[in-house]
Amino acid sequence: MAMLFFVPLILTTELHQLSHSLVHAFLARLGDPTTTLAAFSIAFAFNTTFSGIMSVSTQAAMSYITDKRSFWRIARFYALICLAPFFLIEAVALTSAGDWLFGTMMGASPEVTRLAKLASAVMGLWVLPNQVRNLTTALCMMHRRTMLISHSTIVRLGSQALMLLVLPFWMEGAVAGAASLVGCMTVESVYMYWVSRQFYAALPATGGEQPTHRQLWRFSWPLMITQITENGVTFVINFFLGRLANPDLALAAFGVVNALKSLVASPLRNMAQTAQALVHNRADMRVMLTFSHRLTLVYAVLVALLFYTPMRDVILNGVMGLPAKLSTYATPGVQMVIFVVVVWGYSSLFRGLLSAMRKTQIIAFSAAIRLLVVIAVGSSTLIAPNLNGAAVGVAAIGFAFLAEVLILGWRVRYFSRSHEAIFPHEDLNKNINKNK
Repeated sequence: MAMLFFVPLILTTELHQLSHSLVHAFLARLGDPTTTLAAFSIAFAFNTTFSGIMSVSTQAAMSYITDKRSFWRIARFYALICLAPFFLIEAVALTSAGDWLFGTMMGASPEVTRLAKLASAVMGLWVLPNQVRNLTTALCMMHRRTMLISHSTIVRLGSQALMLLVLPFWMEGAVAGAASLVGCMTVESVYMYWVSRQFYAALPATGGEQPTHRQLWRFSWPLMITQITENGVTFVINFFLGRLANPDLALAAFGVVNALKSLVASPLRNMAQTAQALVHNRADMRVMLTFSHRLTLVYAVLVALLFYTPMRDVILNGVMGLPAKLSTYATPGVQMVIFVVVVWGYSSLFRGLLSAMRKTQIIAFSAAIRLLVVIAVGSSTLIAPNLNGAAVGVAAIGFAFLAEVLILGWRVRYFSRSHEAIFPHEDLNKNINKNK
């Protein structure tokens, strides 16, 4: 059951990340790839940091949608929530605050700063299609029809490829890349709306549990902080990479490596939704842990084959189209992705288990610790400006996830040893008798 639910999500996430890598590969083939990639990378990191809270609506919808009335209550609540990151992003991108943030604080060159501001302003428009996609995705997951989500991502990727062929005739490289993301997300959300109508229609009009705004906020704020810090890891790392001897090269290389890392490993983040959807008691949790062990091993082997063999040069030089200097600089970073793979899956698993228990407060605490770890690792650039930026960035991500695994794993173990029901609607006595 876990495999049948999870495999389509692997395809979905791989295709999502492929759309990001597709932009990087396209931009690397334009004039002055270092400048273009650096601008797109810091704009993407900035936008995903603050707009990442929108993804929480999927988990909240999975937990609280019981009828049509509750669906619209959740939709309205998150429509208001998403206005905050939208106005923040546009305020920075369209004013001198962007010059201060990208230029002064991150150390980017004036041209990179100019392009990053324009790209950020365009990316900010993805708020609405993201919200539609998140709620419709929840409906599909609740009915365990995850293959429909994969289909929507294929539609997204095809539309983006077409946009990347056309948009550069009217826009500069980094801005065209940003516009292609917004455009393909819009197409994806329209498709998801269409295929999920049947699941919405199947909901009763009324009669289900109606979450209050306070309940939604108590459930969501720890996950929002977690999402901000997870996406913000890249954003914070960029501040430290801007202090290296060659900041534009470091920012460009890390942007490419981070995209490849996400392409290969980000399906592991789906362990959160998988655990939340499928784990309803302690027996389910044991099965999910076994599944996670095997999945982590598979991904570690995959990364070793991709980045510790001649395939690495094929990917960096051929597929991504990086110049020799940028490819050489990025190599240590992609080889360290294997460390990230080992810890990312367990981090997502424990988040999903705690969300299924509705014990999300500890997730916020672990997110704060994760951010502190990133700052600690990134600070090494302040005393050693000749460090490899790609390697520092990936190391910061890996150690941050490791800290989260230790904290959340300890909490899951604590709850699992409790003699009380830890999952909503769990029949503890039935499970105890069954185990006997």
